[in-house]
Amino acid sequence: MEAKKKIGLDKVILIVGLVIYGTGFSLLYVIFAPLSREIGLSINQFGILIAISNVALVFSSYYWGKKSQMIGRKKVFVIGLLSYAFAFLLFTFGIQVGMWNLVSPLTLFFLLLVIRVIYGILIGGIQPAAVAYMSDNTESSDRTKGMALIGMASGIGTMIGPVMGGSLSLIHPLFPMYCGAVIALIGAILAQKYLIQSIPEIPKLNQDATLKFHDPRIFPFLIGWAVAFLVFTSVQVVSAFYIQDQLGITDPDQLIKNTSIALLSMALTSTFMQAVILQVVSISTEVLLKICFLFFGMVLVSISLADSLTHLFLAYAGMGIAFSMITPGLNSAATLSVSSSEQGEVAGFLAGAPVVGMIFGPPIGTYLYNLDPTYPFYYGGLIAIILGIYFQFIKVNETIND
Repeated sequence: MEAKKKIGLDKVILIVGLVIYGTGFSLLYVIFAPLSREIGLSINQFGILIAISNVALVFSSYYWGKKSQMIGRKKVFVIGLLSYAFAFLLFTFGIQVGMWNLVSPLTLFFLLLVIRVIYGILIGGIQPAAVAYMSDNTESSDRTKGMALIGMASGIGTMIGPVMGGSLSLIHPLFPMYCGAVIALIGAILAQKYLIQSIPEIPKLNQDATLKFHDPRIFPFLIGWAVAFLVFTSVQVVSAFYIQDQLGITDPDQLIKNTSIALLSMALTSTFMQAVILQVVSISTEVLLKICFLFFGMVLVSISLADSLTHLFLAYAGMGIAFSMITPGLNSAATLSVSSSEQGEVAGFLAGAPVVGMIFGPPIGTYLYNLDPTYPFYYGGLIAIILGIYFQFIKVNETIND
């Protein structure tokens, strides 16, 4: 029990590693998106390059999560960060090749495609290893607080990426991405030094057992993750268009500014909730799940009725509050529903389920938007409310099954 009671430098380093991971994701949108046209890639090719690594992540997350049961959370987390540094550096150099016009745009596309697949395969252990590590080292009563810290790391990374990209790109457009690779290497070194190595003892009867995604103990929570991110990404991808078409903000600079404010307000409230409120106020996992999706749905429906920027900003802040409850709620519920010998596998599923939503969300969002600009928000909200009603009937095991 001693390891489980420890809240110290190891968890700080774990969170730092996740912040680095999240920063890299946002850097891609800030740096790679505008450069993609400069190196001859189409919008569709850009979308494929972003999506292909997500497809690889769906499968690699489970593999690495299960691998952490055999070689330990620490090793998988360190391998993930080292792989992230290598693959991110390789991808950045690939963009550099495109800027130097050394290969044709089509050759460059396939080169970057291969790198992105490698990237998705190798980094798949970061998130599941972190979730399993936090699960191993927190009591059931503190599980939501630990998982809230993991969600907080993602929000911080989302905020750091644009700031880092905007400031360091003044030196060179790709300098922020090279820095991202170096920082990931530093994160791996710190993780190797300070994380506690632990390999859960697996009873002989369970050594060959394999957790299935449709296992009734965890399936509701995986569905929750997939649907949450399907709705979220479908809304996120049309946010700028909605501000432009529904609120009449046509000036490009003002459009970028107001879209950034909306997304930043969401990240700030989510981070504050997970870093402060949920660390101070004890809310059971079951209660979080009973309220988070209902609140998420009501906020989304309100956006479909937004008639001012103030309304929109407040609603996006509300989305941040909703996600600050969704993240620890779903992760805690799933990890509390399985035994210690299954934590790695369930963490792999928990990392992969949101990515499934991320794959299908953007095309669904743009399709609905073309039918009516309010549809992604209205129907996304309706789906979230239905999911919230569903979770009123789901019982959460508040003790760890060993």
